[in-house]
Amino acid sequence: MSVTKSILGMNARNFLYIRRYNGVSAKRRADDKLATKELLIKHNLPTPELLAAFHHTDDIKHFDWKLPKRGFAIKPSRGYGGGGILAIKSWDGNQAITVSGEMYTKEQLQSHLYDIFDGAYSLQFLPDTAYIEGLVTPAAFFKKLNAVGVPDLRIVVFHRIPVMAMLRLPTTQSHSKANLHLGALGVGIDMRTGITTYGLLKGQMITYLPDTKIKIAGIKIPNWQDLLMLASKTAHASKLGYAGVDVVLDETKGPLVLEINARPGLAIQNANLASLRTRLERVEDMKIETPERAVEVAQSLFAEHFSDKVHTAPKILKVIQPVMLHGNVKEKTFDRVSRKEVLAKLDTGAFRTAIDKKLAIELRLPFTEKKVFVQSASGKAFRPTVSLTFELAGKTIKTVASVVERSHLKFPIIVGRRDLKGFLIEPDYGKYPEEDE
Repeated sequence: MSVTKSILGMNARNFLYIRRYNGVSAKRRADDKLATKELLIKHNLPTPELLAAFHHTDDIKHFDWKLPKRGFAIKPSRGYGGGGILAIKSWDGNQAITVSGEMYTKEQLQSHLYDIFDGAYSLQFLPDTAYIEGLVTPAAFFKKLNAVGVPDLRIVVFHRIPVMAMLRLPTTQSHSKANLHLGALGVGIDMRTGITTYGLLKGQMITYLPDTKIKIAGIKIPNWQDLLMLASKTAHASKLGYAGVDVVLDETKGPLVLEINARPGLAIQNANLASLRTRLERVEDMKIETPERAVEVAQSLFAEHFSDKVHTAPKILKVIQPVMLHGNVKEKTFDRVSRKEVLAKLDTGAFRTAIDKKLAIELRLPFTEKKVFVQSASGKAFRPTVSLTFELAGKTIKTVASVVERSHLKFPIIVGRRDLKGFLIEPDYGKYPEEDE
């Protein structure tokens, strides 16, 4: 198929893609970040927790300001270019400290919300609404990149297919915000491997991360497959044929969706030294039914020349592996995620993951209404289930696990085959003795 090799310009983007594939109602919802947040929650797509929504000025006046001490973020629903966002890292009920070190009293935060309502940060200064969400804690991986603020990834998705991506690293010049026009660093990413390629800072290509000796090319983004899958699912839920999905990697919660953009910017082409229009034309006539297939197509078509030299075979794991469990410990009215590392048995003979009852209670995992029928060496039974998030070999897995008494066994959790996709299991137990299941 013949494709255009020229860079995609704004007029072509608007006429060929936004006008043709993005409906009015879908664009209106994407432009309203609070409506977007509610859409993500409705579709069970991971996103920072919604703590409060302000639809009327009376909502501000009567708000009790019972918010997490560890921080939160105030955002306008129709803000533009990062304007109006206040990221609070510390809160004592009366005074806040932002991630950039500024101090705000409760009265000043209220005043900021009223400014949002007056349209101070919206396009054309139209009246707006506001909301407060949980503060994102960037994955520890980003600390070595000397990043300030919250780094995120912009992934452009067309017909479910992720076609181009870049990492956006906030800088002191961008006031800790991940917006390129404010001075953030844009880094191109190979779609197949998740390895960074080129860097763009204030319109200039650079080789090293600012104030470091770290080369921009060659950095492997963790959870890359999960991030692409999340972007594909999000774009499909938004009903936007052509979308920019902003995702972030949280230290404890894994990949989260921040925003959906109906008119994503075009600087991503410069960060990748590639034409977005070329990639869009290659997949325009494709009909993709699942996010798995969409990601497969993206990684096949849009791989960099070096990607064939990168080993991407499934990870081979021993039967006994350490896993990091994410729990929920109540702190007033807000959830504080706890973490506990235990040894798990990877059991391809079991369909579903199972966790010890005492461990589930210790981590305060939320029980579901679903009971599952399980047949094991100890007999047949219906078991209660919990929602469980855990990390295995660098991959964050969310699942529904059955709950059973395992205190008499060596391993408090077994991971079933439904949660082992993408891994190969070496059957040798190594130094661990076999146990009776």
